[in-house]
Amino acid sequence: MPELTPYCLVTVTDQKALDAVHDSGSNNGSFRDRHPWFVARELLELARSNQEIVPLVFVVEPDLILKDWAVIRDIEVATYSGQAFETRCTFTRLRPVNPIFEALDSVVLLPSSEQVHRETLEPIRTYRQHLDALHLYPYAICETPAFAYTDAEIGPAEQTD
Repeated sequence: MPELTPYCLVTVTDQKALDAVHDSGSNNGSFRDRHPWFVARELLELARSNQEIVPLVFVVEPDLILKDWAVIRDIEVATYSGQAFETRCTFTRLRPVNPIFEALDSVVLLPSSEQVHRETLEPIRTYRQHLDALHLYPYAICETPAFAYTDAEIGPAEQTD
């Protein structure tokens, strides 16, 4: 069974959109954005090459609280006229975020590889920057939160090819 990546993507939506996915009864959903998610797509491809899966955490507006999370199935980026983009991210069933983890700052931005390497080799204090509204749009690359690791229900239907 694939493992979760040490990183996840966090993006913003509204409660109405999440309710529509929940109400559909489907084990799949999709999310669209007009911003190109090129790096996110590269991270998904890297994860696949390592037989890993990437979590996607949804933050709801206007309160900016972590509400649900899923596993990314695919990210497609379409380019129109060379200047307009549309990203379509498909994902597995939504899982609720435990209310104790709903605060935006319960997730931390993914540190640079140089920072992690330095923390590994040198006796320095580990430093992480908590997610805030400034770094959230259109999506943030964060460390995979603990609540994703504790959800043991990642079954074969959620494994990506």
